[in-house]
Amino acid sequence: MKKITLLLLVIQSGIMMAQKTILAPTGQKITIHPNVNNGLTATDGVIQLGGTLVKPTTITTSATNTLAIKNLTASTDASDAPIVVAADGTLKKGAFPPIDIVPTDMGTVIAVDGKLETAQEITVKLREDYPIGSTDNSNRVVGKLTAVTDTDNTFVTSDTSNSFTVTTTGLYTVYINTMFYNTSGTAGGNPAIGVWCNTDNVWVARNTYALSDVNMNTTLITTITMSAGKTYSFRASCGYATGALRAEFTYYSIKRL
Repeated sequence: MKKITLLLLVIQSGIMMAQKTILAPTGQKITIHPNVNNGLTATDGVIQLGGTLVKPTTITTSATNTLAIKNLTASTDASDAPIVVAADGTLKKGAFPPIDIVPTDMGTVIAVDGKLETAQEITVKLREDYPIGSTDNSNRVVGKLTAVTDTDNTFVTSDTSNSFTVTTTGLYTVYINTMFYNTSGTAGGNPAIGVWCNTDNVWVARNTYALSDVNMNTTLITTITMSAGKTYSFRASCGYATGALRAEFTYYSIKRL
């Protein structure tokens, strides 16, 4: 009987050493275990949230029993990182996704699949009168063009030729204005202006006119599909040996839509 009583005293003593009684604000006595860890800290008999986790820890919520933190301070530090939730529910430090801002390139800004881009645009002008006379009405590459706008730097020119590519397959507007004139001083012929696909050896945009006067101003406005990887050029033809383009009225322009 003495041995049993002694064992009970030892057990009770151990329990008392492992537990601690504190007084709640309501006046109620609460017995707690002072050996707290895993995100909790006991100070002067008070257990508070805050401490080092010592094992993987899961807090289970539900549609009814949700978890919320109120009155969070708004971040003003650009170096702060967001908190993300992995597929298994683990909280991790993430990174802000890149945000589309207005491009810094000069040009027209368009939205493509939710992303802002500078539309490719090529506008060139004729720096001096250019002869295109030909009795076989061949499609003459226009030389002596000067780039006014070349957003993607694909336009190449010389005194006798020009060529360019588009960086993205898509729909492009074509705007061409020029003045044909017959250096012989007589009317006649069927001049044409447009965009030629060097790769396929075919017109992709063209308008043909009947030259009813010695000088004739012509304009072509249209939209066409152009393909990345193909080469194009600005061209003209007339059908008479003494034809030419006047520089002050001639320019070619394409722009991606």
